[in-house]
Amino acid sequence: MAAKYTWSKLTKHAFLAGVSEPHVLGKGGGGFTDAAEPVPHPKAKVTVEQGPYVDPAAVVRKLEAYTDLKILYGPGEIEPGRSDGSVLSYTMPAAGVYVQLKFGQAVEADFRRTCRGGVPPSRGHAVGLRVYGGSTLDCTEAPEAATWHDKDRTLVAAARKGVRAACPSGSRALGKS
Repeated sequence: MAAKYTWSKLTKHAFLAGVSEPHVLGKGGGGFTDAAEPVPHPKAKVTVEQGPYVDPAAVVRKLEAYTDLKILYGPGEIEPGRSDGSVLSYTMPAAGVYVQLKFGQAVEADFRRTCRGGVPPSRGHAVGLRVYGGSTLDCTEAPEAATWHDKDRTLVAAARKGVRAACPSGSRALGKS
């Protein structure tokens, strides 16, 4: 029996999923390996507010199809910021204090699921997560001044949170106190 989903109140927002300790590089820059550690962030979940049980993984797959966003993780699946065992190396061209930030994106919406055959509809809310990327940020530069975030306000806010957690006190990236 095929279920039909209708969606409302779709929202997407970036969040900080991981942050490294500061990497201090001298004249001429240098390299370092990614050491971003996961930080608390939103969790994937599906809640049913009315009607019969729905399979959370199926709901998130339907949300993924509806939004046309790939690689949404549902409840219990790997989450952004969690290590998959890979190690990345970075080379920075200039001296500075750098932090590595990892981001996720929460995609959420209310849903209504209907089925044929007299099965009552289900209503609820779904949150899926996806890996949104990462960036190496220079603690001498405010997150708003960087170009990598493409002016996404939620990504800038997540970067600010990472900067506050990792950049040394007095860094330009922290802004005015």
